[in-house]
Amino acid sequence: MRRHLTATLAAACALLLVGCGNLSTTLTAQVPTSGPIEQGEKVTGGTSDQFIRVIARPPTAGMTPTQLIQGFLDASASFEGDHFVARQYLTTQASDAWDPSTVVRVFEGSGTLAEAGRRVNFSASQAATIGANGTYRVSEAGSSLLAGYDVTRVDGEWRISGLPSGLVLSQPDVERTFRSLAVYFFNPSFTQLVPDPRLIPVYGPAQATTLTRYLLAGPSEWLQPAVRTGFPDGVRLNLESVPVVNGVAQVDLNRSARLASEEARVALSEQLVWTLAQLSDVESVGITAAGEPFLVPGVSSPQLRGSWPEVNPNAMPVGVTGYVAQTAGVVALTDEGTVPVPGPAGITDFVDIAISGDNTVLAGIDNKGNLIRVPMTARAPRARITLSGAPSAPAFGPNGSLWIVVAGKGLTAVDERGVVAPITVQGLPKRSFILAAVPSRDGTRAALIVRTGARTRLLLARITSSGPAATTDLTVSEPIGVEKLLTEVVDVAWADSDALLVLGSAGGAELQAFSVSLSDGSVDDQGAVAGATSIAAAPGQPSLMGTSEGKIYEALGGAWLNRTSGVAPTYPN
Repeated sequence: MRRHLTATLAAACALLLVGCGNLSTTLTAQVPTSGPIEQGEKVTGGTSDQFIRVIARPPTAGMTPTQLIQGFLDASASFEGDHFVARQYLTTQASDAWDPSTVVRVFEGSGTLAEAGRRVNFSASQAATIGANGTYRVSEAGSSLLAGYDVTRVDGEWRISGLPSGLVLSQPDVERTFRSLAVYFFNPSFTQLVPDPRLIPVYGPAQATTLTRYLLAGPSEWLQPAVRTGFPDGVRLNLESVPVVNGVAQVDLNRSARLASEEARVALSEQLVWTLAQLSDVESVGITAAGEPFLVPGVSSPQLRGSWPEVNPNAMPVGVTGYVAQTAGVVALTDEGTVPVPGPAGITDFVDIAISGDNTVLAGIDNKGNLIRVPMTARAPRARITLSGAPSAPAFGPNGSLWIVVAGKGLTAVDERGVVAPITVQGLPKRSFILAAVPSRDGTRAALIVRTGARTRLLLARITSSGPAATTDLTVSEPIGVEKLLTEVVDVAWADSDALLVLGSAGGAELQAFSVSLSDGSVDDQGAVAGATSIAAAPGQPSLMGTSEGKIYEALGGAWLNRTSGVAPTYPN
């Protein structure tokens, strides 16, 4: 099951994208029966990216107002020439006033066109919006898309004289015409890059130029309070394009870049290289400032795409492995089998566990309901943390803080000294409470499982703090929906910096694993195991699933294979 059709499926279903809308065929512009056949050009961005050029049809003589609007909606999916073909459906004045770049409203299913005098109204279920800066936001369940188009006669033919700004596109249109890419910013400690995903038209301004402009403009409004940038104030492009010549993306910054410190030069280089290296035709990045060399300590020019591995947004500790709680103690899953972890954790009966991001500390809830924190070393001290309520859902957060949900108290953080402090949570729906909060490994976002009435939902919130200490006024705020398919959510883990692995169900079906993309809300079925209760994931590692029978399964080759016994599978976080 997949929430959205993939671009590859769309390409396979239609070599000629003459009518891209999802409306009834009685309302859709007809395929021409004469003239040359035009096949859309295939664009490849590596072996996994294939796109078909949308061939937009101009208006034809004798179109009714409804046919005119349908033709315009279909043609809007072509970005070439600033929507040159779509503008042919408009009057000259309407074309001059229309700004398609303000927003994209994405509809799902079939829409409806209805004439009302000299106005045609379009209505559909709204799936999402794409902002002017490429940010994708899933719409709330039940959201409606309403758009009105005024029509008038021009030389005997109907043309659109008034329309809303932005674009109205179907989900398949978006998948055909956009590509998900990220611009990268830093976590507050400048130790790890954080993806800020954007959807960028495949055809239109050069993608290297678009990505660089987005990067220089700063993070999206939602993410901005949680991240940092290495670009000093005032740094912009000196030339308003970033050409890629013989594999080198040529970025010419303005004179303000010359004032950057060595630390800032390194940081902005890291952001630029990681951002532009997503493009298959970019092998290196050359940076200049007002046409002069831009010297960066410790790296040659141009900078190769692999120049900055230390800020990898998906970095994991060396020798990372999964962990499982067994009745005799916690064990590590190695190539040789299961190995007890050193120290008290290896002989304690835990029912739930979490491992710190540096792979050195374990925290868990033992079979008596106590919260224990202990280094994974021989003869390590075992620290029991006193709480005012029963703990659940342990997970490690930014600066080594331990996050838990305390019954009657809500989301709580515990620092390395055992100091307990509440985490401020802002923006939850009314009469909702958090069942689990799993911070991203970069410490800027948190995946939330939230109960509202009888329903559990997956939300994404940002993390901010007022200081460097682990529990210094931590705030989780502005939770947003990231998908619309799941009707129940039981467990969640970060598969990588921009994707979640979720244990849940869709439409009342049995629990199974789903991969959820944070860039475009797509949901992929990852299979099921009977009695599943928990999951674990990490970049470059096989996903794990625990069951109510005390079995641990590992995802290998598209199947879930029985690995060992135990509960609460986890990876360092």
